[in-house]
Amino acid sequence: MKESIALLRNVAWVAMAGYIEAAVGLLAGVLIARTLGPTDYGHYAFGIWLCGALIMAGNSGLPASSIKFIAETRGSGRPDVTAALVSRFTRLQLASSAIVLSVFAVAMAIHPVSDWSDALPLMLGIAIVATWSRAGFWMWGAIGKGHELFAPENLTLAINALLNIALVVALAWMGATVAQFFALYAGLGVISNLLLRLMLKRCGIRAVRGPIPDELERRLRRHIILTGIMVLLIVGTNRAVEMSLLKVYAGAEAVGYFAIAGALTKGAIDLLAGGMAAVLLPAMSRRFGEGGRNALGGMLVESTRVYWLVGLAIAGLGLIVSEGLVHLLYGHRYEGAIPALTWNLALAGLMVVNGAAAAVLTASDRQADRIRIVLCVLIVNVIAGMLLIPRYGLPGAIASLALTQVCDTAMNWFFAFRRVEVRLPVGPMARQALAATVATALGYLTTEALPFRGAFAGGATVFLLTYVPLCVVLRTLRASEFEVIAHIIGRLGRPAAGVAARIARLSRFAMED
Repeated sequence: MKESIALLRNVAWVAMAGYIEAAVGLLAGVLIARTLGPTDYGHYAFGIWLCGALIMAGNSGLPASSIKFIAETRGSGRPDVTAALVSRFTRLQLASSAIVLSVFAVAMAIHPVSDWSDALPLMLGIAIVATWSRAGFWMWGAIGKGHELFAPENLTLAINALLNIALVVALAWMGATVAQFFALYAGLGVISNLLLRLMLKRCGIRAVRGPIPDELERRLRRHIILTGIMVLLIVGTNRAVEMSLLKVYAGAEAVGYFAIAGALTKGAIDLLAGGMAAVLLPAMSRRFGEGGRNALGGMLVESTRVYWLVGLAIAGLGLIVSEGLVHLLYGHRYEGAIPALTWNLALAGLMVVNGAAAAVLTASDRQADRIRIVLCVLIVNVIAGMLLIPRYGLPGAIASLALTQVCDTAMNWFFAFRRVEVRLPVGPMARQALAATVATALGYLTTEALPFRGAFAGGATVFLLTYVPLCVVLRTLRASEFEVIAHIIGRLGRPAAGVAARIARLSRFAMED
């Protein structure tokens, strides 16, 4: 029970910040899009995506490796080695980011992005500051996660989100340009980096140089090399093919539509599944440090069932709300983003279970398997993109992304099953799918029947009021999960005691063990 409560508390921290960041980030993105218009927003979105790719390349998988090994050494009771690992990872991250940014600067001097030609020194400087500061933020955030301290990073994200919306509102009121919004992105990166470092320092996390045991050193070196190769390959599969080819063959507006779909989909995933994803890897790594790969089986089964529960909600809501949401937030100028958003949400929801399999492979040191997966996925992505995007434009990019995600999920699960022998809870997952199908049908019919502009909100409400009770009645949750939820709600005070008692009584609908 204590471990479940601690895990859910960490999920709650991540979820709280995720809710704030997703909601505020969405509003900020809407204001920027409405201020700039489809074409200029496409230029801005491409710059933000480019910085994201540079951040991934600069960090070279070091955040994921740090979470794993820091959590593992904590699980095995070696605090001195943990402190030495913090020092090692921060130094490696600085060196890696410096190399990537140097190569990027030379490349831009030789062949600059077409949008930046008229102001290359300014845009290049902003991109370098944004990439350096945000790469460092995610590195230190991962170190905090390795210590299972989620409050500093997520409190920083919440503060940063509120500051972001205030400044975006001011810039939008002034009619800011692409460069000004881009500079804000860089400035907020610097603030979040410094704030997180200060919080972690106050939590007692220090980078202390020290010896690392030989056996761990060998594993660490191999893991970092393989993870770095894997992440560099992932940069190519992180919408790089679609964004690059859309910019060449379909223009800035298509890039903007695709970016809006990606941003809203990421917001939905972060909002509903981000908490689970953030705490799963350190929890699995600690469990691996305690009992080896055999200890991962039960966690894989349970996390898959929860991922599937949440993913079906994302997919169902995506089919219901996409059209109305785009019209409400962005206006009819962004009509072209609707198909991309609908299919992005539906597919991303169904493929969200990929997170459980990927976490198992990372926690159990199977980085070679992950490299094989990413290499195959990259090949599929490049072939699909080259065949579909020049000919079909934005619909081709949607299809290319879909094929890539399906391939990625299938291969992750194939290798995860080879690593951990488990039987998935097919029965409860099938009942969850039935509940989602019924709820989606009712929600969609409600949206179509209501005559007003915000009808999608009514459809979403019907979906949730149908899906959640059906998942309970169809016995897709465990008794321990009802108990933990009731315990957490009960701690909110006397007014919540009645709700907690009712939730606890729902355990009669628990699935069989």
